[in-house]
Amino acid sequence: MAGGTAASRLTGLFRVLVLAWVLGFTPLADAFNLANTIPNMLFDLVIGGVLGATFIPVVVERLAVDGERRAWRSISTVVSAAVMVLLIGSLAAWLAAPWIIDGFTFMQHSAGSAQTHDLIAQRHVATEFLRWFVPQIFFYGVIGIATALLNVRRVFAIASWAPVANNIVSIAILIWFHLVDPVPSVSSVSDTRHLMWLGLGTTAGVAVQFMVLWPSLARSDLGRLRLRFDPRDPALRTMSRLGSWTLMVVITNQASLYVLLTFAFGTGGNGPVSAYTYGWSFMQMPYAIIVVSVLGVLTPQLAEFATKADYASLSERLSFGLRQSLVIIIPCTVALIILAQPLVGILLNHLDASTQLPAGTVLAILAAGLPGFTVFQLCVRGLQSMQRVIDVFALYLLENGATIVLCVFLGRHSLAGLTASVSIAYTATGLCALIVLAARQVPVAATIWSVHVRRSLLASLAMGLVMAAAWATPTWTRGGALVVRGLLATTLGAVTYVLFVLVAQRGARRAP
Repeated sequence: MAGGTAASRLTGLFRVLVLAWVLGFTPLADAFNLANTIPNMLFDLVIGGVLGATFIPVVVERLAVDGERRAWRSISTVVSAAVMVLLIGSLAAWLAAPWIIDGFTFMQHSAGSAQTHDLIAQRHVATEFLRWFVPQIFFYGVIGIATALLNVRRVFAIASWAPVANNIVSIAILIWFHLVDPVPSVSSVSDTRHLMWLGLGTTAGVAVQFMVLWPSLARSDLGRLRLRFDPRDPALRTMSRLGSWTLMVVITNQASLYVLLTFAFGTGGNGPVSAYTYGWSFMQMPYAIIVVSVLGVLTPQLAEFATKADYASLSERLSFGLRQSLVIIIPCTVALIILAQPLVGILLNHLDASTQLPAGTVLAILAAGLPGFTVFQLCVRGLQSMQRVIDVFALYLLENGATIVLCVFLGRHSLAGLTASVSIAYTATGLCALIVLAARQVPVAATIWSVHVRRSLLASLAMGLVMAAAWATPTWTRGGALVVRGLLATTLGAVTYVLFVLVAQRGARRAP
């Protein structure tokens, strides 16, 4: 399972790299990235958030209370209702595609008739992409249902490997697209079938991800699953009750993302939406590799302690998770801030960092908020283990509300200000989450200034100074020389960090 998760993350990152190399930071890239983000947003709004939070608990409860035969009647009702909602939602999104795109791009402004024509063409291409991507809503839904059913049957590995197939198909279609259209633009795809094949191939990747799960589903004793709908079924009522707060969290999250993407389009420039999308993807990598792994170990323990009302043990384990995460996240943060521009230049801009890249600026600013984001997510997981759903909703409402307000004041005409809004909101709300936990008898705030975290912070600052000096010394900005320059700065920084920590640990052992 861990191997599948790692492979999925790596192939997903490679997919982002290929996407950036093929489409670049262009109006076409913005049209593609916006249209490919919207199905995820709509899926979460329509059913995804509620389904992810409630389906497994309800299924497990029905199997425990009603027995296999009666439980599968309820499970069939839930699955049938979910599939129906997914189909209706997908059809509605397909029909409403032009208005959905208009809703995201209305803040774009043109300086003349030629630019107006370009904006209209970009919206047309985004609409066509969205229509090809809309079936993803349905496939994401059935993938979520299939994964949950497999988890109930204690089948975990295949679901972690399935996204690899999706990423491979997406990478293949992007490479094909590059071969047939090496310098793509909005105008070059408007009058060809290339747009259709790129959209269809991207959605086919999601469909293949579901097909990979199918053999395991067939072997998992799901034979009692039938098409059935009973609005009075207790399982549906339970999901409605449990999912109400989750739905409100999803709504606030999607509202914030909508404002971010809409304002990003309004800032103008070359590919602002793509710059934000790629920057966010890179910022998430340390969190996905480190913190998600920590959470995977901690979550069952936190739930167990919360069930026993053993808040002292819960506080100790959550503090351990915060400490372990921050000790690694802090140096990652400093490294991303210092090396954001060369990293983006090497990986996303064809080995060229001769100019200031918007995605590099986005990555550096988002990285500054990574420790706050980490604290926020771990604290929320602690509150969820205690079933403090109202507290969780209040924190998400605060975070998303702060993001929206800051976007209005800082980000209406600046991509950097827009990005800073996200980092500031997560950092401030992370501190608020520590206060909420303390009020719930789980004091963990002292962890963020523990000796281990302070040592990591000081070592990271020393590492950052060495990295910055090493990066500034040569002036190579292109090709292989740029890679050597980046590797030199990274290596010297890493050595500095390790030596600083070792010296600090030796000094601590010698202290009386």
